[in-house]
Amino acid sequence: MTTDIASKHKSAWVRGGTAVTATSAGMAATQAGLNWTVREGKLTAEATPFAIDEEGVTPPTYIDVPKKKAIIREDSNSVIGIVGTKYKIVQNMEVFNALDTLVDSGDARYCAAGEYNNGSNIWMLLEIPQGVTVANDPHAAFLLVKSSHDGSSSVVIKPVIERLWCANQVNGLISNKTGTRNHKYNEYTYRMSHTTNQELSIADIRNITQLTYTAIQDYEATANALLQNKMTREQTVNFFKRVWALPSTVEDTPYDLLTRGERKQQTIAKEARAKAWAIYNESETQENIRGTAFGAWHAVVEFADHYATGGAERLAAATLSGRNDRVKTKALSLLTT
Repeated sequence: MTTDIASKHKSAWVRGGTAVTATSAGMAATQAGLNWTVREGKLTAEATPFAIDEEGVTPPTYIDVPKKKAIIREDSNSVIGIVGTKYKIVQNMEVFNALDTLVDSGDARYCAAGEYNNGSNIWMLLEIPQGVTVANDPHAAFLLVKSSHDGSSSVVIKPVIERLWCANQVNGLISNKTGTRNHKYNEYTYRMSHTTNQELSIADIRNITQLTYTAIQDYEATANALLQNKMTREQTVNFFKRVWALPSTVEDTPYDLLTRGERKQQTIAKEARAKAWAIYNESETQENIRGTAFGAWHAVVEFADHYATGGAERLAAATLSGRNDRVKTKALSLLTT
């Protein structure tokens, strides 16, 4: 169980959500405060403003906004999304109820759930019974199920692997086909658009669960290959420079001669490199993998999940939403191509 491991950091799903113990989606949603609904509402724009003049008070007039509608969260009566007229609402429980078949069969257990952006984005995490051990480190496997009410995401179900010692999260599992850029992200992910009459498919969801076990094997194979790839200090420093690459005109120009935008660009990149190096060179999370490509990659993952700009909630949302996947994927591609 994931709770048996003393992690150096808190997992994104701990920082950004609520741990649940329920055995049904309905109870899990209630425990996490996600048992609310949304509805559509018209969007209007002020055509003429409110005015007070010699003739008295003139109230504003409004006109409808074409081809747009508001998504209103009913428990708070707040607008949490503006979408096109073809957008189809999928309620939280429409997504979550489909997961009960996995829990009832013993293929997964409800682990955590939460929201971010005031409920514009919602998610639930299920733990898969089988994990993997790499370099004597236990890793847990999950299914991350998420959706949005603002059009920013379709309904998505995808595997997640977490290195428990450092709570590093790898979204969208990777392939053992090193030497290629085909890391199978799409192959392991189920998506359902909000703009069609498509319904959640129990069969597809169960298929994603089975693919998770293949994904775990792929992660283990790739991790072991990276562990065999030894890296010197110089190679590791250069690797971090490539992960956070700068144009030569910014990299090599003295700070005082850069424009304001270039200074910010240089500062962000160099601070990220320095922190990734500090993680790699000094952190206890690297003791068993330091000196390897696997260690270098997880230094980037750890930076993205736990040290990048933003507070705990913002970092958690970046990890759960996949916003910081790009740097993790880039780092992996640099090591496997």
